[in-house]
Amino acid sequence: MTQIKMSKALRVLLSVVIPVGLFVFVPLAACSAGEDVPTAQSGAGQNNTSANVAGMPSTDGNVGPRANTGDDPPNGIYVSPDGNDSTATGSIESPFKSINTALEAAEPGDTLILRGGTYREGINVRVRIPEITIKSAKDEWAVIDLTTYDPGADEDSGVYFDVDSSGGTLKNVEVIGGFYAVCMETKWDWGDPTDRAGASNITIEDCILHDSRYDTIKVKPNCNNITIRYNEIYNSGQAFTANTPNGEDNAEGIDNVNGDNMVVQNNYIHDICSNAIYAKGGATGVLIENNRIERAYGGGILIGFDTSPEFFDTNVNPRYYENIGGVIRNNLIIDTGWEGIGLYASKDAEVYNNTLVNVANGGQYHSALYFGLSYQDWEPYAGRPANVNPHIHHNIICQPSSIVLPMIEIRYSEELGGLPALEGNPTMNDNCYFIDSNVAAFSDYRPDSILEKGGLAEWQSHINGDSGSLEVDPALDAEYLPTNPECASMGILFALTIG
Repeated sequence: MTQIKMSKALRVLLSVVIPVGLFVFVPLAACSAGEDVPTAQSGAGQNNTSANVAGMPSTDGNVGPRANTGDDPPNGIYVSPDGNDSTATGSIESPFKSINTALEAAEPGDTLILRGGTYREGINVRVRIPEITIKSAKDEWAVIDLTTYDPGADEDSGVYFDVDSSGGTLKNVEVIGGFYAVCMETKWDWGDPTDRAGASNITIEDCILHDSRYDTIKVKPNCNNITIRYNEIYNSGQAFTANTPNGEDNAEGIDNVNGDNMVVQNNYIHDICSNAIYAKGGATGVLIENNRIERAYGGGILIGFDTSPEFFDTNVNPRYYENIGGVIRNNLIIDTGWEGIGLYASKDAEVYNNTLVNVANGGQYHSALYFGLSYQDWEPYAGRPANVNPHIHHNIICQPSSIVLPMIEIRYSEELGGLPALEGNPTMNDNCYFIDSNVAAFSDYRPDSILEKGGLAEWQSHINGDSGSLEVDPALDAEYLPTNPECASMGILFALTIG
């Protein structure tokens, strides 16, 4: 059976049906060590969708691409850097040379099998028909390289799923460069105004995506049911390399604007120019779980953010909520310049069993867990709602002594007649807060509810909640699991192991 290291709390929960002896556990290391130790790793994960948002996270702790060992379909269309587009039949003996030429010969439902090597397509790999799979051949590795960017050649995204490509899959492929490494297109703001279709039901899995000029993965409005799992995503924002990244440049790891039911699972996302993940513009039913995020110069995971009002569907979202029903669970977020987790104009967000370490370390912006504002271009007709009804529980925030920003901040602005970042109080319980050699601070800047850098007890009284929460060292081991028994059910429930 697959072996995985998990917390005591999860072992107790699973012991009812799974004998603990079937798992291998690594001895606990010193608090906050963070150094590498041998860890039992998991294998292939469950094929989760947004349908399981209400349940527990899948218990696969592997993050990043899995081994490319699945058999290739017998009727696949082969492509090889050594192929010949003029004479190709698409067989393994007579492959195409260009991925785009092979796509022109493909029909809905076909699989393009890329032999190992590097492909330079000139502009992009553009998928225009539905149900197309693009994958590396079994036990091989294909690289789509757009790093030789030529503005005069109109070079675009690395892999571009056109509006008519719904049902497509990109699997076990590396994409380097591109305006975006992968992009899902929409008719939201062009063409027939009554047709706002977007490329939907797209799966991106077991890929390595990096060094994009802007966002690494772009999900445009009405590109729904996008699944992004088991990928390594890094080095976004190469267009800004002339400047030192500080989070203010716009180059996310995953940028979702009004794409519903997106699932982001078991990815390793690191060294991101701005925010690692956000889902905004009215994105509904988004699930973000089991991801390991390291070194984002902006925020880690943002439910909502700040979107131009023309990208909202006001028929279903008349108040311009940036995110509805988003779930953030069982994520490990390490080293961010801004917040570890941020909520912006969200409705019914759920944030639980996440571990945040050394977040908001830039010293200037936001707090570890942040309630932020959406200005929506200052347009007079936009909604700019406060966050409503967030549920936040069983998280760990563990900070070094150098952090000067609060654990939690609720923002307020006097602009536009006064904008509070939260309506009412959050529903919170059983969180662990710790800052080394210092006291945790909590702030609420709403004028009718001022608390400036109060302690945990003041915070609990202030919101009439956060019961069961502690200010105590969780004694994180090398895999960022708490060894302090007081925190047994808090933070990530099992190790999120790279590779």
